[in-house]
Amino acid sequence: MSSRSIGAAIGALGVTQIVGWGTTHYMSAILAGPIAGGLGLSLTTVLGGFSWGLLVAGASARASGRLMDRHGAGRVMTIASVLAATGLLAISLARGWPGLYAGWTLIGLAMRSILYDGAFAALTVLAGDRARRAISLVTLFGGFASSVFWPIGAWLDASFGWRGALQVYALLNLLPCALLHARFAGGARRHRPDVDEAVESAAAYAPLPEQSARRALALIALGFTLYAFINSAMGAHLVILLGGFGHGAAVVVATASLMGPAQVAARLVEMSVQRRFSAVAVALPSIALMPIAFVAALALPAQPWAAALFVVLYGCANGLMTIVRGALPLAVFGSRGYAELLGRIAGPGLLAAAAAPVALSALVEAIGPRAGLLLLAACGFGALASIAAVVRLVRPGRP
Repeated sequence: MSSRSIGAAIGALGVTQIVGWGTTHYMSAILAGPIAGGLGLSLTTVLGGFSWGLLVAGASARASGRLMDRHGAGRVMTIASVLAATGLLAISLARGWPGLYAGWTLIGLAMRSILYDGAFAALTVLAGDRARRAISLVTLFGGFASSVFWPIGAWLDASFGWRGALQVYALLNLLPCALLHARFAGGARRHRPDVDEAVESAAAYAPLPEQSARRALALIALGFTLYAFINSAMGAHLVILLGGFGHGAAVVVATASLMGPAQVAARLVEMSVQRRFSAVAVALPSIALMPIAFVAALALPAQPWAAALFVVLYGCANGLMTIVRGALPLAVFGSRGYAELLGRIAGPGLLAAAAAPVALSALVEAIGPRAGLLLLAACGFGALASIAAVVRLVRPGRP
């Protein structure tokens, strides 16, 4: 595939990532309160709909990956965009919790396909041995989703109400997302020996023996599941954790706003070193930043500069891990069956992500924010140990 065609696919999928993340994963941050008030439900019940959607996404992740491998990412992502639009429309028309949860069920079925896993699967086929760079470029787009859609959501809610906002979100999943997926996300791989040999070279090392491959897959799944727990918990509780250390509202907001720039900056650095370091080499320092961030938060004094350092370190780790989650399995296992492989890895992580906000909230409420940071630090060290074990399996005897 020509560089121009790959560039067009990256641009198109970058746009759909901004819309997909903004209208599904980040939707509740702005609209959960208005939805709760409009339906006469508690905020916990409304946020529970999002958790239910993540559970559905986790349960269906492997099946959606298998469908992408068999029928092509473009077809599955197009159908998933229609499902997401239908789910958003269902929530906009809901009169109680059954309609809310029905909508989140449809969105959950669509999320793994329209978000990074679907885009990574498409780019692996379209870009071949250039897939790692293509994946990194698409994550740059996705990093702006909250910055774009949080103000858009607030404006739509103020102008048209939450039902109108969700209907606009539904329309955006049809136009442009479904059309862009149909046009640019590609079809099923054609199994030709010359193409397969070139694409399989995306694996950085020789194939692992069967037992080692199973162990590597289990370790990668464990590491990314612990990361998913941290990411989901932090997404819901970063402001609460910062406030719990005595920082005022202005400091908390200013500090939390450093997250997005840190993610994008880390991804730009990763792109600049791709020619020198493989995805396996980058994985370990990327995930190591996560426990380091929590240790810094626990050990440093409760000062604004320390809070800023914590957020920047965590933001860099989170930005890099988004790329590692797509690039490491590709480097270890190659591209054959890649979409289903991502689904197998993502399933447990989505279940952990669904449970994380509630679990951390209960712990912080019962013991305090320091206990929450200790739990997240422990998860970070567990994820680091898991990925370190994968690196030892893949690179025996290498530094």
